[in-house]
Amino acid sequence: MDLFITSIKGKLVQNNKVLKNTKLFIPKEKYIKGDLTTLASIKNIQSISESILDIFIRPMGLNDSDREIIGLSQIDIGKKYTNGECPPNRSKDNLTRGWSYLVAGVMHRFFHKNFDLYKVLCPLDKNMRDYHWWLESKCRNYVIDLTEEQYLNEGITNIRDNGQITKSMGHSYGNKTKYMAYIVATKNSPDAVFIKDIKSSSYIK
Repeated sequence: MDLFITSIKGKLVQNNKVLKNTKLFIPKEKYIKGDLTTLASIKNIQSISESILDIFIRPMGLNDSDREIIGLSQIDIGKKYTNGECPPNRSKDNLTRGWSYLVAGVMHRFFHKNFDLYKVLCPLDKNMRDYHWWLESKCRNYVIDLTEEQYLNEGITNIRDNGQITKSMGHSYGNKTKYMAYIVATKNSPDAVFIKDIKSSSYIK
């Protein structure tokens, strides 16, 4: 592949090189009617990835009382990834555990015109109900998988093999990716978009 964006120990990595001093995302213009479609430039991909890592992954979830106005002051992975129900647990040494759909879902909201959402059955789930999620460009030469490390930690080096293109999820997952994307877009540009304008699902026109 020509481009591979991932993370290692909470650090942003591109084509096996750790990226240093990547700035958090700042939209160049306001998002009209909640449409978060963003130019899929390398700079935007890097900065949105860095924002996701900085806001959600490294601190192991968001707990921000200042955000209560949007109706959800805490955003984190499901409890099954932290309470032993679906090992291995998320930890300081396994930061990306359980984040794959939420991260891929947020990235897809910004870059769906150029990237498709993919999933594959998660080999760590004995009940065969979990999936791993990531993005691939239409030409499939560009891959964004910020949460691959949770599998590398378990010796699984081919997690994306046999992946299938899929659609975004709705319900609680749609709400979480909506709030996460809103926070990424407004972290350094508070008036970039209004939360009420962002759809929980069916955001692709």
